[in-house]
Amino acid sequence: MEKFNYFKKRLNSMSSTRGTWEDHWQEILDYVMPRKADVTFTRTKGDQRTELLFDSTAMTSTTLLAATMQGTLTSPSLQWFHIKIREDEVNLDRDVQLWLEDSAKRMYDLFNQTNFNSEVHELYLDLVAMGTGCLFIEEGNKGFATEQIHFKAMHISEYYIQENISGYVDTLYRKYKLSARQAVQEFGKDNLGEKVLQAATDKPDKEFNFIHAVEPTEDYERAMGKANTKLPFHSCHVCEEDKMVVRVGGYNEFPYLVPRWSKATGEIYGRSPSYNALPDIKTLNKAVEIGLKAWAKAIDPPLLVQDDGVIGRVRMTPGGITVVRNDAAIKPLQIGSNWQITDLKENQLRTAIRQAYYSDQLQLQEGPQMTATEVQVRYELMQRLLGPPLGRFQSEFLNPLIERVFGIMSRAEAFLPTPDILEGELIDIDYVGPLARSQRMEEAVAVERLYQLAMQIGQVDTSIMDIIDHDEAVRARAELLGVPKSILRGREEVDELREQRAMQQQMQQEMMMQQQQAEIAAKQGSALKDMSGAETQDVLQQVGQAVDEENAAIDAEVANEQ
Repeated sequence: MEKFNYFKKRLNSMSSTRGTWEDHWQEILDYVMPRKADVTFTRTKGDQRTELLFDSTAMTSTTLLAATMQGTLTSPSLQWFHIKIREDEVNLDRDVQLWLEDSAKRMYDLFNQTNFNSEVHELYLDLVAMGTGCLFIEEGNKGFATEQIHFKAMHISEYYIQENISGYVDTLYRKYKLSARQAVQEFGKDNLGEKVLQAATDKPDKEFNFIHAVEPTEDYERAMGKANTKLPFHSCHVCEEDKMVVRVGGYNEFPYLVPRWSKATGEIYGRSPSYNALPDIKTLNKAVEIGLKAWAKAIDPPLLVQDDGVIGRVRMTPGGITVVRNDAAIKPLQIGSNWQITDLKENQLRTAIRQAYYSDQLQLQEGPQMTATEVQVRYELMQRLLGPPLGRFQSEFLNPLIERVFGIMSRAEAFLPTPDILEGELIDIDYVGPLARSQRMEEAVAVERLYQLAMQIGQVDTSIMDIIDHDEAVRARAELLGVPKSILRGREEVDELREQRAMQQQMQQEMMMQQQQAEIAAKQGSALKDMSGAETQDVLQQVGQAVDEENAAIDAEVANEQ
């Protein structure tokens, strides 16, 4: 009972703090996302929720922005993150590279195999609409090997949050409902109270209120004494009707990820583009409503009827006959609406709303002939527009998401054996999604321009290419393009390959030299063999006699001169 009172008291305190936000969220959702408009009051499931809406510009713009963020940050069709070691020297090890690449691939495959993509889309919608979203990540009840990981996007009416001194959400209380049957399936009969167990027998579909409280273990111990867990975060489920604790546990990582679009100093909950666009959304909605009324009057205008000019009543049905005393007894009442001004004003409001949600800037496909350069410029524009929200989103959602999933998979031994060199090393995250990759393409373009410049200068001075480390240039370009590590050979393997190639070339040169020497020796042997013949001997004797005679003549001339 003491524990229940602690959690209930803190929930009430957090609820009173959040109360001022709820009216804003309800109003925004009524106009932007009616299917989630259950904050200050709850509608019947399946009830009509668009009866107050006359224009869908805000809804379509919200969906476009959410879909754009999902496609560029956490794309289901393209691996959007890599993991690496903080120490650069360790990253050069070939075994480490292959292990990191395989681990990231396993995590990405898990995202696509589970319900992550469907649930994260709801998170993006909440961020764009209300500025605050929440995604719950937990290992399946039957273990990772059987159920892997379960993701669930929370409705903003369910959870209450608090920040730590660094501004990150580390405390969340969630108030939710379970039927008696679901409660038995979730917690087991032995852990539930009398009211829930009785309803499970008599009325299994009757709903009960539960609270899931997750907070730092040190906070819980400060208030309640020693906890039942040594893990960093304390977890407790309580049933409000039975006023008892039904489950106690802990988490290695904070299981609730709560990103905010933007946040004012001193506030806990975030603010979204919908806060800026709401005045235009409401004005456009009212303008379209009035325009529709004027449109109806123009199509089916009210009538001016002369007193006693009509016998009976005016018949407005097709083929109806109305008897009048004179021709001017009935005539339509002309309202005199200026449709051009109405259309102009509505278009201005629609443009302002789309700009608030960056719709015009984020639509990459304007035509079938859009070039790669134009796409790159669009991504750069997207980065400038969404830079501040994306920075917060990365630190409050993407980083904790990867850390949480990596922790669960690591404890479940879902990765390959870790290389010994990684003992005690810190792992960092490298985002390589479409938007992140577009930001890094400037470096890749710089490498290409460097080679173009070097080739131009090389026509004058061929030694200019010596200043470029071609191996590192290709590796850097491959990394910027997101080429898998398994495709590129490791540095040691490249050195061995080049050494073998050099040895083969040396052996080939030696063999060629030996072959040339053998050919020369063969030619010399053939010449000596020819010289040993009789004809050759006669020729040599004749040459010798001619030389002797010439030498004698020279000696005689010398003697005469003396």
